[in-house]
Amino acid sequence: MTAPLVPNRQRRDAGEGAKPPRAGAIIVLVAGLLGGCSQQQLTQLGGRVVPSTLSLGDRCAQFMQRAMWFAAIDIGDRSSSSPDIRTIIATAQGTRTDLPEGSPGTRDLAVECTFTDNVLTAFRWTKGGPQSSRQ
Repeated sequence: MTAPLVPNRQRRDAGEGAKPPRAGAIIVLVAGLLGGCSQQQLTQLGGRVVPSTLSLGDRCAQFMQRAMWFAAIDIGDRSSSSPDIRTIIATAQGTRTDLPEGSPGTRDLAVECTFTDNVLTAFRWTKGGPQSSRQ
């Protein structure tokens, strides 16, 4: 005689109970590790900045640093105002840290950037800036 057939749902070994959700725990762990990344790592991709993650004041400060690529600048205050619905005027201030106190040249810097529909349309130095090469 052969043993009677038992449906699969009734044939469970003692060790084959419900398994814990390991994939969910791994996802939570990875999300926690990624949450520890700094803002700079998240906004810079291969040396490019993702504009949607920065304020227009931050973008204006980056334009100031790029305009004086040869200088070490410590960025200070950043602000923005909106004269109309499409235009935002952002300002950024900074201090050159590569010039010693009392040296010729301006250590204090300030710029004003005008953005129309999130596109830079004007940039001007309001304090300091690169020295003119005119004699």
